[in-house]
Parts: sequence; C-alpha cells; structure tokens
Amino acid sequence: MNTSRTLEQLEAHRWPEPTADSSPMMTRCHALRRVPLASLSAGDCRVLLTQGIGTRYVLPIALDLVDTNPLVEGDYYTGDVLTALLRLSPDEWAGNEALRPRLMSAAKRADDVLALNPEPSGSDIRLRRDIQAALAALGA
Repeated sequence: MNTSRTLEQLEAHRWPEPTADSSPMMTRCHALRRVPLASLSAGDCRVLLTQGIGTRYVLPIALDLVDTNPLVEGDYYTGDVLTALLRLSPDEWAGNEALRPRLMSAAKRADDVLALNPEPSGSDIRLRRDIQAALAALGA
C-alpha cells in the first residue's frame, strides 16, 4: 500500500466539502480523507476507525502503532487506538484477516501491563473488558 496517498486517492472518491453547519467531527473526517496515510497520527487513526472511514487502509497503520505500543493514546485515553481496533466488526476486517493475530498479541501485552496497575482508571477497566471479550471471542 502506498502510504504517500490519501484515502480520497486510494478510494478514488472525493467527498463534497462539509457544510457550514457540519459538526466538528464531520469536518475533521472530511479533512482526514485528504491527509497522506503516512502522516496520520494515532488520534487520526482512532477517529477514522471509529467512524468507519477508510478502515481497509487505516487498519494496518493503526495495527503498526499498537504493535509498537499497545497502549498508544489517540487523543482520547490510553489504549484508545487498541479499543478502536478491538471494536471493529468482522466485516471491517475483510481483506485484513491475516493481521488479526498481531492484534491479539498486542491486546495480550496491553492486558498484562494493565493487570499490574493497582489503581486502574475507568478507561483502563473498560479497555481490559474489551480485550478480554475479544480474546474470549477468538478463543485466545
């Protein structure tokens, strides 16, 4: 995949400009479709994944981020990129199924780190629940 290209270029589809009354999220999503994939931040990846935009292309990039640091923060809370990946539907993994073991490995590493925290935050507890549910669903 050519990460110097944007989602608009890869999908060969340009969205119309957001309207003046568009939400900040919609405006951000429109703008992110014009950013080269190599320039997407962890937060950008989280937004695109949770909004279901360009998942086919963004998923491998986000997975690289959680491979490096399973608890990488994407502008919201520690581990939010991992949460976004864990919450993807099976349909959104189409074409990227071979990457699933990498996600499970990162999830296990994150769970091991989170288990050591004697005073977990609410987001840590939710992330551990997401991780454990995903691991159980895949029989890992």
